[in-house]
Amino acid sequence: MTHTTATINSSSKTPEPMTVRLTESESEICRLLERVAEYVHEKQTAVPRLTLRIAGGWVRDKLLGLESHDMDVAVDHMSGFELAQQVNAYLEDHGQAVHTIAKIGQNPERSKHLETATTSVLGQAIDFVNLRTETYSSTSRVPQMAFGTATEDALRRDITINALFYNIHTREVEDFTGRGLADLRAGVVRTPLEPVQTFADDPLRVLRVVRFASRFDFCIDEDTEAAMRLPQIHTALDAKISRERIGVELDKMAAGARPLLAIRLLLRLGLYSVVFRAPSHAPTSTEPSECAADVTQAVLDLLDARHATGELIARLPKVFTVTAPATRRALMLAAYTFPYHDTTVAEGRRTTAVAAVVIRDGLKLSSNDTETTASLHALAPRLAAAAEACAAGNTGRRTLGLLVRDAGARWAAATVFAAAIDIYHGVQPAAAAAKYAALAAAIDAHGLAEAYAFKPLIDGRAAARILGIRPGPRIRDVLEQVMSWQLDRRNATPAQCEEFIRRDIAPGLRAE
Repeated sequence: MTHTTATINSSSKTPEPMTVRLTESESEICRLLERVAEYVHEKQTAVPRLTLRIAGGWVRDKLLGLESHDMDVAVDHMSGFELAQQVNAYLEDHGQAVHTIAKIGQNPERSKHLETATTSVLGQAIDFVNLRTETYSSTSRVPQMAFGTATEDALRRDITINALFYNIHTREVEDFTGRGLADLRAGVVRTPLEPVQTFADDPLRVLRVVRFASRFDFCIDEDTEAAMRLPQIHTALDAKISRERIGVELDKMAAGARPLLAIRLLLRLGLYSVVFRAPSHAPTSTEPSECAADVTQAVLDLLDARHATGELIARLPKVFTVTAPATRRALMLAAYTFPYHDTTVAEGRRTTAVAAVVIRDGLKLSSNDTETTASLHALAPRLAAAAEACAAGNTGRRTLGLLVRDAGARWAAATVFAAAIDIYHGVQPAAAAAKYAALAAAIDAHGLAEAYAFKPLIDGRAAARILGIRPGPRIRDVLEQVMSWQLDRRNATPAQCEEFIRRDIAPGLRAE
């Protein structure tokens, strides 16, 4: 085991010295937990003296100079729930407020392999767990758990930089794997134990390695990467891990700091078809899986205004905030699944885009994610055609308005995505940005940025009265004609709309 004081040396990957600097609140929590350990020692003499440690990601982030509010406290000689009870007992004995303890049972589908107790301590949510060791079977990623030592607990973790402890009593960082600190300095992601067995035990760790490597822009250790490429590990990932858990890890990559590095790693490691699993009866796509990285690169270049592409984002109405995290994530999911954009599968009497099935069933993401991905893919060629027509002066207000209404509030994000597809197909980034900026400017100039929210000047009840028919299915067609007419006449009035209905629509209904 390696002990260190609060500061460790720097490297080329982390040029500044890495130091655990506690906030005043964190210092107060550590002092309180020290007193709780003494309290238990005095009250329960049969229990060996406790050592309390903050574990995992909090230590890593603190050493990297990042804020962290995810505090896990590990304890020896008792369960996490028992420690949480002792914390409340101490606080109550000293006249301080106590909070309800939530006992979170095992939930392997959410990577919770051991019972955890959660409560608030001095305003900070803390998870209390006991040190443990794990034993795996060949058919499940759910381990058999037992109380363990700090070394056993560190060695069972996914990667060395997540296996560091901060000893609350000594105020030292403890590295029981012997490699965590060095890997953090060097920017390396590796497993604490032999990687093939580590991944065979819990194949989800493969995706966690990718996620943390992309999050911190770290390199993957050579032996670790070799194990991640093995066909049997890919098979185990597909067979032993639920699609929900795969979706959670992928979602964090898409929403993370370096989504391009994440998809490049998945492709490099041969994991694309495992993660983005298509239906077995889906036709082969005409696009190579590698295009996912190319489209992702193009989207990010546009969002970040690289390569003289800033004109597009500047032209899009600010109300849509296409650079906001939620929209950025949606664009990443669409880019990641672009290899499937041109394929569909039959689902009963319906035809569904394969990309939508991948998001819905392969990753178990939300219905909104499914709809948004399918929409961005479907809208790209329509927006491309509209942009070409706009450049030629052949697009009127009605055409643009109907396009925006069909696209809904996603039209701005879809415009960025369509520009990215052009870039993927060889259009120079600045030219693609200018082309779609002109389209966005035309939509805005016609007052159509929120055309998807326009209401007909005459509602269905009034239209039925004018036509002398009962409200019903035919009224929907009438209102569509009204909206099409209305989009061509920016300043039309209800009276003019009524005249249009009587003159142009009513004769056709009477003829029926």
